[in-house]
Amino acid sequence: MDEKRIKILRDAPPTQAILSLSIPTIMGMLVQVFYNLTDTFFVGKLNDPFQVAAVSVAFPIFMMLMSVAGMFGFGAASYISRLLGKKDYLMAKKTSATAFYACLIAALLVTIGSLIFISPILKLIGVTPETQRYAYEYLSIIFLGSTVMMTKFMLTQLLRSEGAAKVAMIGMFIGTGINIILDPIFILTWGYGVKGAAVATLIGQAIGLLYYFSFYIKKKSIISINWKYFSLQKEIYLEIFRIGIPASIHTLMISIAQTMGNYVAASYNDMIVAAYGINHRIFSMCIMTLIGLSEGTQPLIGYSYGAKNIKRLNKIIKTAGVMATSISIFFVIFFYLFAGKLIQIFINNQQVVTYGIQIMRAIIIALPFAGIQFLIRVSFQALGKGRPALILALARQGLFYIPALFILNRFFEFSGFIYAQPFANILTFLLAITLFNRIRWQIINEHREAERRAVATKLDESYLET
Repeated sequence: MDEKRIKILRDAPPTQAILSLSIPTIMGMLVQVFYNLTDTFFVGKLNDPFQVAAVSVAFPIFMMLMSVAGMFGFGAASYISRLLGKKDYLMAKKTSATAFYACLIAALLVTIGSLIFISPILKLIGVTPETQRYAYEYLSIIFLGSTVMMTKFMLTQLLRSEGAAKVAMIGMFIGTGINIILDPIFILTWGYGVKGAAVATLIGQAIGLLYYFSFYIKKKSIISINWKYFSLQKEIYLEIFRIGIPASIHTLMISIAQTMGNYVAASYNDMIVAAYGINHRIFSMCIMTLIGLSEGTQPLIGYSYGAKNIKRLNKIIKTAGVMATSISIFFVIFFYLFAGKLIQIFINNQQVVTYGIQIMRAIIIALPFAGIQFLIRVSFQALGKGRPALILALARQGLFYIPALFILNRFFEFSGFIYAQPFANILTFLLAITLFNRIRWQIINEHREAERRAVATKLDESYLET
């Protein structure tokens, strides 16, 4: 067992512990950003807005695949962190192995289903006739390799749950590095276009997955994916799904919301679809950094809660909150100042650039609130609080954004379309703070009650001894 990783979770000062786990996680997330940006960048070099639009409309579908994997990955990761805090290492191994094989089965079913229904899926996401062929070429390959990509995504979460953030980062580096090397060859040199982007992605993800397998085969992990630990124990599935389902719904709702955004954008023209998609790729630099910080903090929150170290738990959340807010404000300034130049990196089309600047400067309005929002969501997962996690997952996109998108677009047209997202994000931030304060006082009261019972038990034991 790696005592160094346990020591970071248990003893390291909050700032040091957060940085130790978050920096590799953030680096891994930024590598994921580069993966997303790489496809768009090299496809954009073809100077064909329709191929860029095809990659853009396909991205939410990719996120939906990850939402299924996340149900097992995030759910198991939350439970594993708490089990490690309780020093229940056998149950942690059972949870990781059970989640791995359950995810593998689900991924195979998703692969088969998505390949069968690819044409209806394209119609559902609002692909225009001009982009349909390109979207079909891209998604057919992504669906074919979805088992590989989903399994790799799930293992990334398991590695982070035990504090192996550096291993998770290296696996993501490998996948994205190979993708960056292969993209220009497949897309530009060999002329495969969006099809080449999908093939490069699949190869990179497969090699990254093999690296993760090597980590477990060499028995460097605290947990395990060995079949002998697979279990049908009811408690494991309940814990995985209690947190995994809200986490999955959160990712799924983001995908649905982006699909709805693409649908509304397509009602204007493909230039706006391309600008909208490019903005999502650019904003992913900030979003993935904030998610990386939050997910890097998750094992610390879960371990501290499992170990009943409430003082350390509070310090970790407060420290991470300050870091998240600082990062958000930095990106607001950066995106505002360099909006046009950032869009031009991906495509040299003046219409797309003009629309892209307008969209970017609207979205950044709510960015200062994003960091705290992500931290609160991940805190609910780490603490095993499924109900508030589910409420937050459904509210942000389903209750606030999607209705605002159609209502504001109807009354204010393009301005309503681009301001729907910041409007929804501010409302979600207020809801997140309200829910978090309730959970915070609940934890404080639980801790006080546990201390009271411990004191009463000690007094009873002393009385019996006398």
